[in-house]
Amino acid sequence: MNEPKTPNLGLNKIDRSSPSTTYFDLDKYLDQNWEKIDEGVGQVEEKAEETAAQVSSIQERLDTEKRRSVTLEPGLQIINAERVSAFKLEGLKGRTLVNLLGRDGNFGVANNWSEFAGTKAVANNVITVTGNGSDINPQVSNNKFISSLTPKVGDKLFLRVRATPVVGTVQQLQLYLYSPVLSRVTAKNISNPLNGTTYDMYGSITLTQVIVDGWNSNLGLKLAATYATVAASNGSQVQYSQAAIYKISEADKLLTDDQVAAKYPYVDSVQPVRNPYAIRYGENLLPPFYDWDQIGTDAVITAPYQLNVNTLNSGGSYTIVRVPCLPNTTYRVKADLITGPPVVIAVEALDEAGNNISTKYFADGPLTTEANALSLRVSIYRVDAGLLEVKNPSLTIGNESRSFKPRKDSMLALQTDLYADPLNGENAEEVFEKNGQYFKMKKWEKLIFGENLSMVYGTSVTGYKKLILTLSKSGIGGLNNSGYMTKYDGKNLKISASTTDIDTFYLNSNGVSLTVAISSADSGWGDSYTPTADEIKAYFMGWVMFNGAVAGNSPDSPQNNKYNGSGAKWWVRREDGLSRSWSDATNLLPKTQALNWTPYQLIYQLATPFVEPITSEGQLTLFEGTNQIEVGTSIVLRERSMPQVSDYGTYINSAFPGFEKTKLKYRTSKILTLFKDGKFDPSWVRNTLDAYGAERAVLSAYNPSADYKVTYLMLDTFPIAAFVGSVPDNEKALLTNLVHDVQQGATSLSVVERSLSEALKGLQNKRNVWGSIE
Repeated sequence: MNEPKTPNLGLNKIDRSSPSTTYFDLDKYLDQNWEKIDEGVGQVEEKAEETAAQVSSIQERLDTEKRRSVTLEPGLQIINAERVSAFKLEGLKGRTLVNLLGRDGNFGVANNWSEFAGTKAVANNVITVTGNGSDINPQVSNNKFISSLTPKVGDKLFLRVRATPVVGTVQQLQLYLYSPVLSRVTAKNISNPLNGTTYDMYGSITLTQVIVDGWNSNLGLKLAATYATVAASNGSQVQYSQAAIYKISEADKLLTDDQVAAKYPYVDSVQPVRNPYAIRYGENLLPPFYDWDQIGTDAVITAPYQLNVNTLNSGGSYTIVRVPCLPNTTYRVKADLITGPPVVIAVEALDEAGNNISTKYFADGPLTTEANALSLRVSIYRVDAGLLEVKNPSLTIGNESRSFKPRKDSMLALQTDLYADPLNGENAEEVFEKNGQYFKMKKWEKLIFGENLSMVYGTSVTGYKKLILTLSKSGIGGLNNSGYMTKYDGKNLKISASTTDIDTFYLNSNGVSLTVAISSADSGWGDSYTPTADEIKAYFMGWVMFNGAVAGNSPDSPQNNKYNGSGAKWWVRREDGLSRSWSDATNLLPKTQALNWTPYQLIYQLATPFVEPITSEGQLTLFEGTNQIEVGTSIVLRERSMPQVSDYGTYINSAFPGFEKTKLKYRTSKILTLFKDGKFDPSWVRNTLDAYGAERAVLSAYNPSADYKVTYLMLDTFPIAAFVGSVPDNEKALLTNLVHDVQQGATSLSVVERSLSEALKGLQNKRNVWGSIE
């Protein structure tokens, strides 16, 4: 028989319906019940404590803001995030690299390099050295960097170059310092290099007393290729590009050569951190098909992530895109096949120079990248004629097969130069954020010597003249004896107050007066001639003066026919801005900058830093899980472009003759986005034919009345700095971010509305004035 119980605690109740209940059981109805009551109260208290702890935790997460520090290093990396969050930039410092080869390392002019045991030719910033069979190696050398560096025992130099054997069986590639005294100090050798393979050669040299004692004007960089122990056969070839020599800072002397190579990339002459950016790529790393690098033969994009191919081409159809990747990392690639062969994806792993490391074929599967892999080239292909329909291709981090998502990137980009002292990193310019606007603490100034320059004659010494410029920006002068100055050829001038040194400069004790020593061979001004202010300006715009009465108007060597005050004043420009081939001789004082001329530039430290606003775009956000993020430099945001129509298409950034107006301001490495009337425009493809740089855009739907702007990466390289910041680590931080963003959005909107209102009022006032005149 079931005895009655209370429903919650199960206390014993007296069953008054039973005739057997004739007495009161103290143990059953009192002791047992009290024990159950006590046990229940204990459970309630325990539950209450647990609930209080949970409430306290929630209260802390809602009341106390917590953030996690995150440093985004230069290059590609993976950052794990526990929740969707926004990155807050808290520090970004400048860097400056000084390539002691100036701009000679970009191999723009063949005459700046001397060859031995072969011939040389320059094209597209690559020098090709061809052996002539007279010795065991063809080689090229350059010794111009030495004049700007005073060596000391213990200094560390880092040498780098990119090399590709093209023809012949190369036994060894060599990179070293060379002089008649030292013979050579090797930085790097590569034995048995493969033809057609590109090698990034680099190595460091610590200066010893022997090297310092042997330092002379003939010491420089030498590049050589050995073709076994006999003379190189006639026609053997090696190509070189991107040569650099850096003096390593004290802090970086303990780094390995690989670490130095990552921190000291190739740059032309003197370069800061320029236009830094951080991009978080989408969870799916593959972009829509309209943003792939190559669309296959007879391929049609029917949707952003759907491709149809119906080809009779026996060579097949390949639609290709290249995306950055990390080494020793697992990725998963997949696509939905509608029609076609079972395997439709090829993934090639590439090294830094773009050499193929491996190729794998998939329909759906994981791959792990090699230790030297830096990018993946993904192809959707049909190897023969036939049908192919594919949709939803994806490349994701990790082994897990995930549901398809379209790629959605996030970016923070800044348009500014960030300098620092190149030898010790001190006095670095730094970015900070306030009220939704980014600013920098400006500590350095850059001066380009051009048509707006007002430099005056100072003194004359045999072989050169000293010119004087007054520096001032908003009343702020330079710091005494500071700065870095480069010539038109990228050569670094030496700081010197001496009266006997050419190619020197000096910022005097008041920090305002700059003195520059210009050789007569460069300027064409004879020792007995004093140039006018306009003639000085003409020199800094790329024009050399000479005596036309001696050389006529077709000079072969104007530097040998200097103008000394009598005869006929003529001017001529260096044909390619650098070499000693001459063009456009004129007896009229030039008023415009010469073609292909890169002006003198000065970078100097300000005596008094000040705050300057900078242009920015975007906000970097992280999604939950693994985020692939790239930190780099050289991005140009929304530059206005001028498309041009031809019989073959409509182009932006074409270098083909007659299409000069389509060129962007800088040579491109990659075109990222095209905007039409301020909105994203997908109706274009990229190709490399006749591009100004590496890529041009071909428009398929051009509207002549529309406003086109382009976001792209420059082909020139610059040092990269880390983005230091934080992400929210709890709900309070997330809510604070949300409120901050809403507030800043409202503020920005009100500023725009006020600007528009003032502009409209201004137009109305003009109409009123015009109406009264009429």
